[in-house]
Amino acid sequence: MASIRAVRRGPRTYYYLTHSYRWGGATHKKQRYLGTRPPRGTSALELAIERESWKDTWFAEFERIKAGSLRRRAHVSPQVARKERLDFAVEFTYDSNRMEGSRLSFRETADLIESNLSPPDKPLRDVEESRAHARLVTRLARRPEPVDLPHLLRWHRELYAATKPSIAGRIRDFDVQIRRSRFSPPTSQEVRPALIELIRWVRRNEGTIHPVELAATFHCRFEQIHPFGDGNGPLGRIAMNVLLAQHDYPMLNIRFGKRRGYYRALERSRKENDLRPFLHWFFLRFSRALHWFRL
Repeated sequence: MASIRAVRRGPRTYYYLTHSYRWGGATHKKQRYLGTRPPRGTSALELAIERESWKDTWFAEFERIKAGSLRRRAHVSPQVARKERLDFAVEFTYDSNRMEGSRLSFRETADLIESNLSPPDKPLRDVEESRAHARLVTRLARRPEPVDLPHLLRWHRELYAATKPSIAGRIRDFDVQIRRSRFSPPTSQEVRPALIELIRWVRRNEGTIHPVELAATFHCRFEQIHPFGDGNGPLGRIAMNVLLAQHDYPMLNIRFGKRRGYYRALERSRKENDLRPFLHWFFLRFSRALHWFRL
């Protein structure tokens, strides 16, 4: 990550923003002069200098993944494409809902989605939410919809109308605390303006920020806002993937087995008010999970 370096020359001290990183087996360095006064609030500058290095490293990698995904999409039959969307919906639904406490096993999730076979000994809530999640993901993978306030409300309602009707499709009007976090989300009075501003931020930055960074940033900030009374994790991960799909990048499933690193990265970004910890984690996960597209 980027850092501030102070250089003493005689009676004066000069401050530099430096960013050293390894890529392709070599060490690279970028540096920017900041002046003779101790800098304050440098997180935006640090993100900017790191973003310069990402153009030739992570972003170039993501473009190869995208190109491989598009090549594959152009050559598979409609039947294979439908099967792959279904397979992704099963995996994504299992892992995402498992992180929220679902008791369905992977096999039970697959039987439910592929054959409509409900497990007899599992909570009805888990069954209904898994069914709704897979239905929504399958539709959005086939035809992405805009990530705006009306659609976020609609998607939340689709996910939870059967199990949480009192909050489904409604921005929370009460204060909440994020589980496993010391971070306090915006109050009930602040949450709607914060969510609207996040959506506007996406619209302002489409075309200027790389789509993978845009999707990761949206997800991190969405979870910080925590706009709904429940179900923010699954909805945030769905919206993140819709943003990727809108720009022809493959969707990413954050696996239940990788949840600790995922939670740690989110928590660090919340605690430090700095997007970079989550962006670094997300870039590495995206590259590792989808590297086979560039083979």
